[in-house]
Amino acid sequence: MSISRVAVVGAGILGVAAAREVTMRFPAAEVTVFDKADAVAAHQSGHTSGIVDSGLDQEPGSAEAELTKRGLQLLLPYMAEAGVPYRECGQLLIAQNTDEAERLEEIFARAKDNEVPGARLLERHEIGAVEPAVRGVLGLFSPHAAIADFSALTAALASDVRAAGGTFRFGTEITGVDAMSNEVRLRGRPVPADDLPAGDGAAAGESSDEDERGANTGGERGSSREDAVDDRDSRDDQVHDRDHRDDQVRDRPRTYRGEEGREPVIGIADELRDRFGGQDWFKQAESTIGEWTQKLSDSWSRRDDSRTGGAESRAGDTPSKSRRDGSVRDAAVEEVLGAFDIVIVCAGLQADHLATAAGLDAEPRIVPFPSDFYRIPAADTDSPAGTEVVRGIVGSVPDPQAPFTETSIVRGLDDGLILGPNTFVALGRETYDRHGFDLADISSTARSKGFWKLAAQTAKTVARGARPLVSRTAFVDGIRRFVPELDPTTVVPGTRGVRAQAMTADGELVDELTVTKRGRLTMVRSVPKWAATSALAIAETIVDRAFENTTS
Repeated sequence: MSISRVAVVGAGILGVAAAREVTMRFPAAEVTVFDKADAVAAHQSGHTSGIVDSGLDQEPGSAEAELTKRGLQLLLPYMAEAGVPYRECGQLLIAQNTDEAERLEEIFARAKDNEVPGARLLERHEIGAVEPAVRGVLGLFSPHAAIADFSALTAALASDVRAAGGTFRFGTEITGVDAMSNEVRLRGRPVPADDLPAGDGAAAGESSDEDERGANTGGERGSSREDAVDDRDSRDDQVHDRDHRDDQVRDRPRTYRGEEGREPVIGIADELRDRFGGQDWFKQAESTIGEWTQKLSDSWSRRDDSRTGGAESRAGDTPSKSRRDGSVRDAAVEEVLGAFDIVIVCAGLQADHLATAAGLDAEPRIVPFPSDFYRIPAADTDSPAGTEVVRGIVGSVPDPQAPFTETSIVRGLDDGLILGPNTFVALGRETYDRHGFDLADISSTARSKGFWKLAAQTAKTVARGARPLVSRTAFVDGIRRFVPELDPTTVVPGTRGVRAQAMTADGELVDELTVTKRGRLTMVRSVPKWAATSALAIAETIVDRAFENTTS
């Protein structure tokens, strides 16, 4: 089969890496990358702490361990050649008690099996030689762990795609995928400029005059905006986390009706009150939950008022898209964007939505988990508790029973400190401000059977999602357990990312590469947690799968 036209949906690091891999294997192919943002790495790829995973905690012999190993083999020389900011600084995991020490020893055993170079355990008295300000009962040190600028990496990969003749179509939302025997057709619509997610860092400036903006083939050309994500409110809410669990959470919620039923989402406050009403954290957050309900009601009232003559929508109408503030805009007209020989979808937060649009299984579903990062600017690290408080990467011991509580403090490429992630349940898949929410996304999460099963197991994480302002004080206090000299008065809000966590109907987290293929359509449904490190290796695997049984 001759390959002449290839489309990649998603301009995050995996999508761009996959597009580059296609251009390398099929130089004559016309490659187009679609994304509804206005730049590459606008979402998860551009909102991380920059840690390059050394493979400490991978299951030996697993596909993920092999992807990490191969990813590092490809990544390090590429970053050196492309000039991507990168620094080897070492990583230290710190145990605070005997339970954590036992888990740390298990991780060390896996690290040895994975042949992580130089990894070794440090007794209490040895920790200070690596990180003088860190305290703990046992440490695991990986001397060759590193940090990198993944936004700049994505931008460099995008430059390679353009140099090979590929193009980027930003500001274009893919709304439909039609997989046929001899081609795949993409349907979509332009995204209004006010609703465009903006990339930040180096990647935000990488849109070129050769890239198209809009859904029409002959649409206007223009460079992307270089707007960075605004710093969020720096005030401290003083609300502390509670450790209580709710052992009586049901397997699934009551039925909600959102955009799918053309009716408002109802009863969320009542449902949360019924499930968690006895918990201290809920009593503190109850007024906030009431505000959510009012916003939901108001947004649907505005939409109803905007309907001409109050007429009901026809069955074929495209549902409206809710804004981050809960209001609703009218959807742009959907149209066919083109027919392609091969289509690869790396849509991250929208993976399950596009899979459903293509007629594929809705599972695994994507549940969004925002991750807040805090920072201590480099200018503040000259304080007595700043300069040597952390030399490289210092992190907590991963807990499989609490998958979203792992945190780190990292000396960044600018010598400032990055603290995070502080992870909680999202009010929207692409909601980066603290007060915004997305009506359809709340509805999607609330209807997920798997989410409520996960909530029963990790109620503390879900509790955080009931408050729009997560306690910075409580979070920083947690990090100060192993870095007591950290000055909390110097900590300010940093970036926010949204983790696209794949989840089964049984509430199991999917942390492996899952790819679904139907004919000429290949969809990435889930990726490993450290996918950025393995991006080039994952791209090889995706393209291998996409081009199975084809010839150039």
